[in-house]
Amino acid sequence: MKVSADRLIAFAAAMAMTLLSVVSVPAVAHAEAVMQIKIPFDFYVGSQSFPAGAYQMQIFSGYVKLSDGKGHSSFALTTSVPIRKTIGEGNGQLVFSRYENYYFLSEVRRGGYTTAQGLTPSHLELQIAKSSGQKEQLAFSTLTPR
Repeated sequence: MKVSADRLIAFAAAMAMTLLSVVSVPAVAHAEAVMQIKIPFDFYVGSQSFPAGAYQMQIFSGYVKLSDGKGHSSFALTTSVPIRKTIGEGNGQLVFSRYENYYFLSEVRRGGYTTAQGLTPSHLELQIAKSSGQKEQLAFSTLTPR
């Protein structure tokens, strides 16, 4: 089967438009939840490091956005993760994976939900986990709805 150049160009243009609309979704999507967070230790979201401090967490369907109010932010893709015990309404938790002195955000839990938003471990986290051998889960319950 032979495909004409015009059809190939039309297909490429349609794919480019589809890709642009998917990439621009974070700019126009509305957060399902916005929470203020104070984190008392340095940590990573993926391979991006953040110092201890106050942050805003926005939870969307399929990803989370963490920002510090100074123009620094990070987006992380998430998947639904079942949790054993539902957290009470209005509360929430951030779950960190700790390897020695390294903390990686691994899960975001919202009050009243039976699932959490799980972050995929970054290459950096996998390297540190491999060399450390010790992993500790730390649930940090300081999320407050805005």
